[in-house]
Amino acid sequence: MPAHDPTTFQETEVHPTAPFTVHRSDDGRWYTVTGDCPACHGRTVFRVAHGVLGPLKGRWRRRDAEPEPLTGAIPVYCQCGYPHPERPPESPDAGCGAFWDVPVPPATPPGGAP
Repeated sequence: MPAHDPTTFQETEVHPTAPFTVHRSDDGRWYTVTGDCPACHGRTVFRVAHGVLGPLKGRWRRRDAEPEPLTGAIPVYCQCGYPHPERPPESPDAGCGAFWDVPVPPATPPGGAP
């Protein structure tokens, strides 16, 4: 793994050169993307919600209903946690400002076999 590069904060789209790991939570409501930022090389963990996160309302809905698997790509923002010069204090991200798309792997059907 390359060392972290304290690049100047800049919101810019980059293209990953190394693979990222995408993990879907057991209840299907969260996706966690893990890998090294293509811009600053810091380890980043990015978590996104999918589906309804709170208790389901309505007479006919089950509380354990799992959302359909996410398809396409997840927009990921650097969350390396390292300080980067010129990062605005109001920035919601904890990284260098880089963002990129990570493809969602095909869902594994019940039973584990693709």
